[in-house]
Amino acid sequence: MTRLIGVAVFLCAAGTLGADALREAAEALETNDYESAIPHLEAALGEDPDNVNARFNLAYAFQSTGDGDSAIRQYRTITEQQPDLVHARQNLATLLMRAGRFEEAADEYEALGRLRPAAAPDLLLLAAARREAGDAEAAADAYKKALELDRSSLDALVGLANALSDAGRLHESVPYYMRAAAIDPRFEGTLMGIAERLERLGAKQDALELYRRHARSRPNDAAAQEQIGILLLEDGNLRAAVKALERAVSIEPRSERHAALAEAYRRAGDADSAREQLRLAAHASPASAEARVRYANSLLQIQDYELAAREYLGACEADARSRDAWNGLAFALFQLGNFPGSLRALRESESLGPPQAASAYLKALSLDKLQQYEQAAAAYRAFLSLESGMADERWKADQRLKTIQRVLSKR
Repeated sequence: MTRLIGVAVFLCAAGTLGADALREAAEALETNDYESAIPHLEAALGEDPDNVNARFNLAYAFQSTGDGDSAIRQYRTITEQQPDLVHARQNLATLLMRAGRFEEAADEYEALGRLRPAAAPDLLLLAAARREAGDAEAAADAYKKALELDRSSLDALVGLANALSDAGRLHESVPYYMRAAAIDPRFEGTLMGIAERLERLGAKQDALELYRRHARSRPNDAAAQEQIGILLLEDGNLRAAVKALERAVSIEPRSERHAALAEAYRRAGDADSAREQLRLAAHASPASAEARVRYANSLLQIQDYELAAREYLGACEADARSRDAWNGLAFALFQLGNFPGSLRALRESESLGPPQAASAYLKALSLDKLQQYEQAAAAYRAFLSLESGMADERWKADQRLKTIQRVLSKR
């Protein structure tokens, strides 16, 4: 935003009308006593409303005392009286921008552009006003014209990139962001934000290229390495994904990065390394039920039910509303032969929502193991009433239910 142009120094050119008032005003302005100058300038204009010099000083005095609205009205009058008075129009545009009247400010900057057609600063201000007014396309056009006048203008490059992005033309904005980064390395940091936006839009390959460029200049940025690894993982490039995620973890280990690396190891067929990363993820975030459940699930694969039960219990303590944690705890305790404990965990799970098929079957098995046959029979029937897709378990439940019914019939 441009600074305001100061007081005019040509009061003496106002003629003989209101000479005393102008003289008093001049004395006040010389000491920056704008408050005192205002009534004298208003008196002079009352006698000579066409005195543009006096009106300019009145406008500036209003602005200097914080009365922006009055200043704007005076500058508007000046631009009507003398349309080619650049300083008045420039001050008017600046005050309109400060007042948030961006469309009006843009109109004034366009008028300035007609008065000074080769002035890049006017184009930049016009572009900024159009963008603030919500007209990204018009802003982009103005930035392009400014860039034609100065191809190395950082303000024009970044402004054009932002305007194109605002207009939903993110792909077109990327080259301008990259040119800005080549001129000023500080703008290299903007590439991460653009890459994230491209990723959200589904342009993952373009995002990957930007992440990689960012990572080349900032090799110790763990977030960039993490995003590179995740995109490579999604693309099925497992070896490269593992390397990127290993770098991210080595630079700045975090729970979510351990988890991402675990997934890369899992897909690559390295179950032991995946389990170790899940352990690190859980220990890095002991209050995360999700992280602890993931680690506990991996322990089930090696049948370490005791440690799995401890992790599931920790997940339940971290989030008592985690059905996955309660169901996992129930399964681990069942495998350890703790059937009452399994049933207690299942009751907690059932309190959180409709029964799930697997947990309903586990409930029936636990009751059956405790020889609570009547309750077990009811639980088997409840399981069989659910749509589960568990064909083998349904057959086993049906057969066991028949056996229990024969046992109960003999009592």
